[in-house]
Amino acid sequence: MSAVYGMTQFEFDEENDLKNYDVWFCDVAHGSPPWKPMFVLHDWLWPGYRAIQRAYEYLSVPTSTGWDIRLKDGYVYVSVMLTSDEEAKKRAVVFREKIRPYIEDAAGMWDKRKLELMEAYEDLKKTYGLTTYESISDLSNIQMLELFDDFLQVVSLQWNVHMDYFVPVNYLYGSFENMCQDLLGIDHGHVLFSRVMSGFDSKSLETNREIWVLGARAIELGLEGAFSDIEDPEILLDELEKSEGGQTWLGEYRAFLDVYGWRCERMLEWATPTWLEKPALGIPSIKMAVATKGVSSIDERRDSAERDREAAEQELLAQVPADQKEWFATLMKAAQVAPYFSEDHNFYCDLYIGALGRWITREIGRRFTEAGALDDPEDVYFLVDTDIHKAMIPMGRVRLQKRVEERKKEWQGYLGIQPEMLLGNPAAMAQVVRKDPVLSPAFAIPKVREELKADLYGGGSAPGVVEGVARVIMTEAQLGELQPGEILVAPGTSSQWTPAFEIVKGIVTDGGGALSHACIVAREYGIPAVTGAQEATRKIKTGDTVRVDGDLGVVFINR
Repeated sequence: MSAVYGMTQFEFDEENDLKNYDVWFCDVAHGSPPWKPMFVLHDWLWPGYRAIQRAYEYLSVPTSTGWDIRLKDGYVYVSVMLTSDEEAKKRAVVFREKIRPYIEDAAGMWDKRKLELMEAYEDLKKTYGLTTYESISDLSNIQMLELFDDFLQVVSLQWNVHMDYFVPVNYLYGSFENMCQDLLGIDHGHVLFSRVMSGFDSKSLETNREIWVLGARAIELGLEGAFSDIEDPEILLDELEKSEGGQTWLGEYRAFLDVYGWRCERMLEWATPTWLEKPALGIPSIKMAVATKGVSSIDERRDSAERDREAAEQELLAQVPADQKEWFATLMKAAQVAPYFSEDHNFYCDLYIGALGRWITREIGRRFTEAGALDDPEDVYFLVDTDIHKAMIPMGRVRLQKRVEERKKEWQGYLGIQPEMLLGNPAAMAQVVRKDPVLSPAFAIPKVREELKADLYGGGSAPGVVEGVARVIMTEAQLGELQPGEILVAPGTSSQWTPAFEIVKGIVTDGGGALSHACIVAREYGIPAVTGAQEATRKIKTGDTVRVDGDLGVVFINR
C-alpha cells in the first residue's frame, strides 16, 4: 500500500484497488507537479471528494455512484464506481426529475449560486473585521485559529456549490457527445462539435480583457518603454513609482487587483503567493498585453465564434432524424452551459478559495516562524490541520520543523517521479468513460491511429492546423518565457494561463479532455490545440518544430 504524507485515508492499495476498479486515471491536468500536503489534504481531497459523492447521490446519477480518489506517489488518481444495469434503472427514475432544472436553466442557476459564494467569502472577512489585505495581522492567535477553522467550512461550501454544477453540466455535455456519436458518428474532436461549444463569455475572459486594458493604459501613459525594456517585474514596479504616469498606472493596477487579484500563482494551490500579496506576479501577463499594443483579439474572435456556432448548430440539426430533433436541440443547449461554467467557475471557486487559503495560512506561517515553531513561513504548507491546532494557541512552545522536514523530503521525491497515466486495465478505459458521462469531458482518451504515423495522439482538441516552434512550460511561474507565435506545450493549463492564448499559435498538453481549460479557451481564440497527449512534455523539447493538427487530434515533431 502507498500512504502519502503518512495519511492513510486515500492511500493506494494496489491489490484491493486494482481488484475493485478496472482502471484509474491520473489527474495530471490539475495535479502536476504534485501539490504540497496542506492543500491536497484539506482542500482537494477530502471536501472535494465528499462533494463529488454528494452531487452524484443527490442527483441519483444512473450509471455511477461517483468517483473514488487515491493518492499515489504524490499524484491524484480517479476511478468510477459504476452501477449495475438494475441499479441504473432505479436511479434513473429520480435522476430524470433532479436533472430537469439544469436542462431548463443551468446557466441561470449557476449565476445565482456564484453570488452566494461571493457573499460567503465577504462574510468570512467581515466576521473578523478584515477590511484590508494587511489587516489580518491585527487578529489575535485564537482569532486566527477560529478564522482557519471557519475558512475550512467555506472550503466545503465552495466544493458543494462547485460539484452541484460540475456533475450535472458535465453529464449533459457527455450525454450530448454520446448522442452525436450514436446519431451522427462524431465526437468532441469534430469541427462542428467544437464550433457548437464555442463563443461563450466567462469571468476568465473578462479578466483577460481587463489585463489588456491595463496594457493599453500603460501605452497611453507613455510607459511602453519601461514595460518592454525592464525584464524584472519587481524592478519595473519600483521604476513606475518614480513618474507621475507610472503612479497613475499603479493606482489603476491596485484597483484591478482588489477585484481580480484574488488568485494564487498556481490555481488552487495555497502554497503559491497571490497577486494581491505579490503584485509583480501580474506583470508578465501585462507585458504580453503591452507587446500586442494593448489590442486584445478575444472580442473579435468570440464574435466570429458565435457566428460559427450558430451555423454549426443548424448544420448538425439538419443531419438529425426528425423524431430526434427536439431532444437533440434541447440537450445541445443544455450541454453548451458546460464550457461557460467551466471557465466562469475558475474565478468564483478555484481562484478565490485558493487565494483566501493562502492569505490565512501564510499569516499562520509567519507567526509560527516568528515564534520558532517553523524555520520559514512557507514551511506551513507541509503542515496539516492537527499541527496548526496543536501549536497555534501555545505559540512558541511547540516545534513543528521536524514534521515539516519529513514531509518536505517526501514531496521532493515525488517531484522526480513521472506518474503512470493509467493504473489497471487500459482496455477498460473507453467503456468506463462512456458509461459515466461526467468523466468523459474531464479525462481524455487518446485516439491512436497508427496510419497517421504521428508522434503524439490526443484525446481532446480544438480545430485547426498550425506549425511552429515549441516552448515547454511546466508551471505558471515560467509563463514569462513564452514568446509570441510559439506553440505552448504544458502538463495542462488553467485560468492563470489565459493571457498566453493571446500570443501563442497552438497548444499541446499532457492531460485534459474536451472541457479542459486548454480546449475551451483555444476554441474561443480559434487556436489549434491537442490535449490529453499524455507524453507531450516528455517527448517535445523547447525549440523543436511541431505541427499541431487539431482536426485529427495529433502532433508531429520535426527535429
